[in-house]
Amino acid sequence: MQLPQLLLLFSASTLCAGFSRERNQSRCRPATYHVLLRASSAENNDADEASLTDGEFKQLRISFVTGNEMKRREVNTILNSCGATRGPTPDTSLVDLSLLNVDLPEIQELNTEAIAKNKVIQAAQLANGPVVVEDTSLAFTALGGMPGPFIKFFQERLKSEGLYRILRDYDDKSAEAVCTLAFCPAPHADPVVFTGRTKGTIVAPVEGRGFGWDSIFVPDEGNGEPFSCMTTEEKCEVSHRGKAVRQWAEWLGNNQAALWERQEGQHIVGHKGLDFKAAFPEQ
Repeated sequence: MQLPQLLLLFSASTLCAGFSRERNQSRCRPATYHVLLRASSAENNDADEASLTDGEFKQLRISFVTGNEMKRREVNTILNSCGATRGPTPDTSLVDLSLLNVDLPEIQELNTEAIAKNKVIQAAQLANGPVVVEDTSLAFTALGGMPGPFIKFFQERLKSEGLYRILRDYDDKSAEAVCTLAFCPAPHADPVVFTGRTKGTIVAPVEGRGFGWDSIFVPDEGNGEPFSCMTTEEKCEVSHRGKAVRQWAEWLGNNQAALWERQEGQHIVGHKGLDFKAAFPEQ
């Protein structure tokens, strides 16, 4: 066989082998990962593809400041089901969320956004990496929005029975639960804030119906039961936390390329150079 024919045969074989490898690699990719890519802009596709190494699904490592395992379970449930952060299996997501159980100093402030921002800036430096925190508020309409961000202390001292007794002599027992979620992508970076709100009614506590103010808060959007009587999935669908986390999930999907770069070791101060898309507008 002459040299030109040999070269032609070699080129055809190489092309076929390369095509075969590409098809085999595509089969290894988790099908749901392409859902994540839809949330990213076209110019970020190259960076998004880098999140798959040898067909394995990689995750963003983020610390969640809480000592409450139930809260992490709720957040993971939402991240696992949201299209922007859904992983290759039902129990995985774009985020590897680990608990950071630390009691951070909290500024005395009625503005929950200010509280959450202050906490997440401290936490990002302690964790030396991406951190998310939440600040929960429960506002009684009859009390002009109180106890608001101080609900944790009211709950600790008064329990559910005491909280209900505060409103017993008021006709208006409506309330609003607010979750302010703050995410800091790196130490010294500017936090991004997401807020979820759920209106409801405060009802009398019933023995055996759970604990905390979840047992006396009945959301308007639910089935007439308090949070404590709902499954995790039912609660996440209508809760203030669920709404805030879904906003955060969309933001993570839109900005995953820049977050991958930061996680892989690129030194970035603040948001400069990250080209983050705007956060969800507060509801």
